[in-house]
Amino acid sequence: MDMSGMDHSGHDMGGMTMSGGIFTPADESYAYGFWYGIAGCVGLLTAIRAASILQIKQRLRAHRLNPRSIPSRPTGWLSQAFATAQATTREMLYPQPYYFTGRITKYFTPLPVGKWLLLAFYWIIILSFLWTGTILKSKDPMYAYKWEKVGFRAAWVTVTQIPLIYLLSCKFNPISILTGISYERFNWLHRWAARTVFLTAIVHWSFFYTEWSLGDIVTMEIEMMPMVKYGFGAWGVVTWMMISGFGLFRNLNYELFVIQHIAAAAVLLWLLFVHVPSYARYNIWLSVAFVAFDWGMRIVWGVLRNMHLLGGKGTLGPGYTTHLETLPGDVVRLTIEDADFKWQAGQHAYVMMPGLRPFELHPFTIANAPGSGRDQDGRKLSMLIQARSGFSKTLHKAAQKTPGSHWRYRTFLSGPWGSPPDLFHHETVVLIACSSGASFIIPILQDLIRRQGCVRNISLHWMIKAEEHYQWFAEELRTLVERSQDLVLNLQICVHVTRSQPPGPVDAPENVTTTSISVSLGSSSSDSTSAHSIENDKTPLHLARTKQSSALVMKHGARPTLDSIIRAPVEQALGETAVIVCGGLAITAETRTYVAKLSDERAVHKGTGAQGIYLFTETYGW
Repeated sequence: MDMSGMDHSGHDMGGMTMSGGIFTPADESYAYGFWYGIAGCVGLLTAIRAASILQIKQRLRAHRLNPRSIPSRPTGWLSQAFATAQATTREMLYPQPYYFTGRITKYFTPLPVGKWLLLAFYWIIILSFLWTGTILKSKDPMYAYKWEKVGFRAAWVTVTQIPLIYLLSCKFNPISILTGISYERFNWLHRWAARTVFLTAIVHWSFFYTEWSLGDIVTMEIEMMPMVKYGFGAWGVVTWMMISGFGLFRNLNYELFVIQHIAAAAVLLWLLFVHVPSYARYNIWLSVAFVAFDWGMRIVWGVLRNMHLLGGKGTLGPGYTTHLETLPGDVVRLTIEDADFKWQAGQHAYVMMPGLRPFELHPFTIANAPGSGRDQDGRKLSMLIQARSGFSKTLHKAAQKTPGSHWRYRTFLSGPWGSPPDLFHHETVVLIACSSGASFIIPILQDLIRRQGCVRNISLHWMIKAEEHYQWFAEELRTLVERSQDLVLNLQICVHVTRSQPPGPVDAPENVTTTSISVSLGSSSSDSTSAHSIENDKTPLHLARTKQSSALVMKHGARPTLDSIIRAPVEQALGETAVIVCGGLAITAETRTYVAKLSDERAVHKGTGAQGIYLFTETYGW
């Protein structure tokens, strides 16, 4: 090995051996190819988004021209072919057949099939870049550099992925802007890309180390080239970030995880900067640019939002006045009476309360749609926060100290964030929520009632452990049933109480007498219901196409099966059905698999007349 070109400053890996410059052009072309591939994927997703937006506009326009039409039902051969391809793709991508619910095992739950396929495609690209043309035969003139050739290629493959990892961690990022996919839906890919870097980095250093070991120059290489130490340090930081980012450790103390993760990410960039050669440092600068743009935009947006420079009410003072109210089940309702900005149903915002826990930002779903309930002008914003640990527990204790709604504090917001689904072009919508997952689902229902669009049938199933939890959204549900009475719409709401004994009729909620709301208070199974109504004994259990009606019922017993929730609305639908579910891992995984199975069973858009099923899942938790 020729050491004459070695750079002892530690800033040029190209001086490691004479072969570095020989391999650079070919290796760098693969690095460019990687980003061309990323750009192609983003372009494809952007085109799909554009086609989806066009389809939605066409459906809504057709509905405005003929309110009795069913725009989501394909009519021509082209739309039928597209619907068939779409249904087949959904059946392939939706399932998540395996999941675990144990305290530890839940963190080892396999991904849905669609994510596995995307990850497999990513790995195939990485492996092809890593090994194409790097395995030299003994007769090759460059055979003496067989170890270095793989090592250098692995270095390029590794450092090229670094900007992607930082990009996927940003809230403001071009991928989300172009594709409409919200940043939090890239978290899983961010973690798996980092794990891939961990493995390709092992290939990088292990091949160099093997060559040095065979030449008995390991100590000399480390002493003479400081960049080697920085390289091992960078790999150590990646290892730490990968381990500490595992769900089990991440959830032990999320606030601590965020702080150390940001610090580790900064240290990693510095270590890589002093490790890689100057001609590869553009990857480091690109990573810095992504993060700087993200944080810069978030700071500017945060200042404009909390100084009320966007809403035209700069006289309000910094932040927002917040009211807290304790609710059953260790839940706090956080309310901002005068939110001077717009949001979409299903979005979330980050909350910071310096008076409680300064310098901490925590995401919570906005639990109401603009202009819902008594809030006709759309200024009231509320969040339901369940006390668990950390900030939420501190918030609950603070609310308990001042009973009622007299607790006030200044709150600073970041957001709103998220890209909730557009459901107005579907014919039937099935909403499923578990416990506090209603914070995501009920605002969507409020928005559907307010604007309706093409939707004719809506069913909501909310599963709670105790009947007292119904108070979280009691007024909102009553108002929704009231408003739906004047619409050409079937609205069926069923609250499933799964862990409490049913009370007697004397405990029936008083407000059901105001809007012809039927409330089931008897024990029930999936097949029968002992119902009591303030006005009559008839309890609507499913949607009917011939009569427009609304009903709110409550059932006590075991959690309903997905078949009893989803099948009837889907089979009765004349157009496309949207199934939206928010809850824990079990309910979302089961719904994914069930919807794919039901679509395949009914041969959706394959000549049977069965219409499509769209699925959107939201899993609460970090």
